[in-house]
Amino acid sequence: MTMGDKINRRTFLGMTATGAAGLILGDFIGKEKHTELAAPVTKHETSEAETISFYGSHQTGVVTPQQNFANIASFDITTDDVKQLQELLKTWTEMAATLMEGKPLAAEPQDGKFPPTDTGEQIGLATGKLTITFAVGATLFEKEGKDRFGLRARKPQGLTEMPIFHKDSLQEQLTHGDIVVQACSDDPMVCFHAIRNLSKAARGVAHLRWQQTGQLGIKSDGTKRNLFGFKDGTNNPALQDDAFMNNNVWIDGADGIPWLTGGTYMVVRRIQMRIETWDQQPFTNQEEIMGRQKVSGAPMDGKSEFDQPLFAADAKGDKTPLDSHIRLSNPREGESSERERILRRGYNFMENLDSVGRLNAGLLFVCFNRNLQTQFESIQKRLTNPKMPDKMLSYTETTGGGYYAVLPGVTTKGTYLGQHLFG
Repeated sequence: MTMGDKINRRTFLGMTATGAAGLILGDFIGKEKHTELAAPVTKHETSEAETISFYGSHQTGVVTPQQNFANIASFDITTDDVKQLQELLKTWTEMAATLMEGKPLAAEPQDGKFPPTDTGEQIGLATGKLTITFAVGATLFEKEGKDRFGLRARKPQGLTEMPIFHKDSLQEQLTHGDIVVQACSDDPMVCFHAIRNLSKAARGVAHLRWQQTGQLGIKSDGTKRNLFGFKDGTNNPALQDDAFMNNNVWIDGADGIPWLTGGTYMVVRRIQMRIETWDQQPFTNQEEIMGRQKVSGAPMDGKSEFDQPLFAADAKGDKTPLDSHIRLSNPREGESSERERILRRGYNFMENLDSVGRLNAGLLFVCFNRNLQTQFESIQKRLTNPKMPDKMLSYTETTGGGYYAVLPGVTTKGTYLGQHLFG
């Protein structure tokens, strides 16, 4: 058994189903307004039965109002046959549509001589607004210099493997992957069931590389909080802001990647929080590190949560430290800062103790943006600039995740995820 096999089994079967919910460590994401979206095809309406349609020009799980639980799994493709890869995507398309409808995956044979198609642990549960989102990594196109499936010429120029930023401690077995699947629901069992059955169906073609669960607080007044105790998501764009989504999230024809039109780029970062060290910091130090007031969520120079920070030009009168998280993540410099803004959809995770007895907890950071380099990376490089890094880096450590291209949605039955990628 290889190390990869060990970690796959451990992460897939051993991680707690209630993993962790995430708000955000970054102020460049903001308050998600849980408003149902109403436009057909692109917005995936929520019905009275709490189900969301799989079909639309964009995939669900991006601008869908955030559910309380997430399960994100990365897969490595083990076949060299492009037809097997296409068949897997066709199978996953049909399965995702069925799972999101809350239906069993197949009628079981009456003789009982074969393993059941559907593992069954979700029987009797509502879907909890289940969404399943699929994205591909750079290594699906090219790996170790090899054009794996004849797709190298179609790889988006901006889709790379996630680099190691200052203060990162990426673990190979928790990073990258050929395909990533995000399952979100208001029931963690439903998330687990989706990933488990997709993995089961992929046997012989793909296997799990890593898997991470996350959760949000189920009942909360206003903006939810991260594990440092601060409101997280105050500045996130409104989900119904179509102008923002078209400018900053969705890829269109002007981006020069026809097969990816209607998709977006996804960043996943498993950010471990040094809870014990943080808990020793005085209240005022915590606020200065974050750049916000802890209880109200207001900026240091404001009174209420949604007041915009002023960031006074005169440093003597400025209440927000220059190296605070809120200031470095979004310096509020007009149009240039607006172009950088991303849509974040993170979760907290809590998973027992790490190898040295510390709380194994943190942020499952997830964001979507139209351009990895001019949006996420531009922000991240500012946060990790060794000359003046984000103060919060002393209390966090990124150990895994990756960059992925979210495939366009499937608009009609009979077509499948990534179909245009194969021409």
